[in-house]
Amino acid sequence: MEKIRHIKDFILKVITAVRDNFTMQTVAITVPSILGSIIFTSLYALAAIWSRSMWLVMMTLFYIVTILMKISILVAAGKNLFSWSKDNSSAVSYRKFSRYLLMFDIALGIVVGIFHIIGFHKEYPGYTIYAAAIFVIGKIYFAARNMIKAQKTNSYTTIALRKVNAVKAIVSALILQNAVLSRFGPIYSNFTRNSNSVSGTIAFLIILFMSIGGLYVTRKERS
Repeated sequence: MEKIRHIKDFILKVITAVRDNFTMQTVAITVPSILGSIIFTSLYALAAIWSRSMWLVMMTLFYIVTILMKISILVAAGKNLFSWSKDNSSAVSYRKFSRYLLMFDIALGIVVGIFHIIGFHKEYPGYTIYAAAIFVIGKIYFAARNMIKAQKTNSYTTIALRKVNAVKAIVSALILQNAVLSRFGPIYSNFTRNSNSVSGTIAFLIILFMSIGGLYVTRKERS
């Protein structure tokens, strides 16, 4: 009985620590969120195949990259815990992440530019819109709220993970807008093309700000 009581006390301490520490909350929910992202990405992939949409294929690939980013951040954080080398510090890992985020943003900008030229001329099945809408509304809300909270922690791992969540919300929003305009609007009009391009440009600038901000912070810390 004494052993059971100690185990119970330990579990309660862990739960309390996670509940009161935003950084630990972020890390604790990341693994199950990765599994959820894999499931949702699979739905996007099926929708891309079903609708034969190259745009949706590209957005699905970007979504896969965000999953890989999260895994990379967790692996780097684990290495930092057991390493005394400055090359494995959280600041170095965050700087690398910011560089990858910048490359991600450049690739996204190129894709948006290409699709602005060729246009978005594809109708999507209804479930694509409804599934994306449910996910995007919640994702944007929590991403914005948690980004603000993450900045207050001064934890590079927490900020990086929350930035990835914000990027996922942005990509999902692009998918949703394109699906809505393509299904309910004039898909061959300049309005549809320009609307998608404007939202893509805004997304590009937001992610650019996040990546450059990360590089600036770590460079400032080194100086």
